[in-house]
Amino acid sequence: MSTRVFAMCASAAWLTAAPAIAADPAGARAAVEAANGQFSSAFAAGKAADVAAHYSTDAQAFPPNGDIVAGRAAIQKLWQGVMDSGVKGVKLTTLEVTPRGDIAYEVGKYELSGQGGNVLDSGKYVVVWKREGGRWKIHRDIWNTSMPAAR
Repeated sequence: MSTRVFAMCASAAWLTAAPAIAADPAGARAAVEAANGQFSSAFAAGKAADVAAHYSTDAQAFPPNGDIVAGRAAIQKLWQGVMDSGVKGVKLTTLEVTPRGDIAYEVGKYELSGQGGNVLDSGKYVVVWKREGGRWKIHRDIWNTSMPAAR
């Protein structure tokens, strides 16, 4: 009997919390796409500090062929290095956004372009977003290339 009561209470608690957990998917997607547009604009302007401002206070980036980069200052340095290497633009295409309360995950594709818009790299990414101060911020950021390995 106590197991059944526990199961009923747990089910009731889950059903009560479900609306709060499953946030507005269309609103979250629109916010993520807007933030991605601002990220790309800041990158094109060569403003690594503005790019880093899109990350949460305790963000981590997981760049290909490198260690985990933690914190906004280190993430700013990472993106400044990418800019200094000749990358002039970032195009982000959101494929999916799934929100759950103050966390959401995004799946997408990216293109990095150089001078004249030539594509230097393209690939895919997963971002965990975190609502911080009422705004969606990049909390965990991992990406990898879809280009063939150099021989």
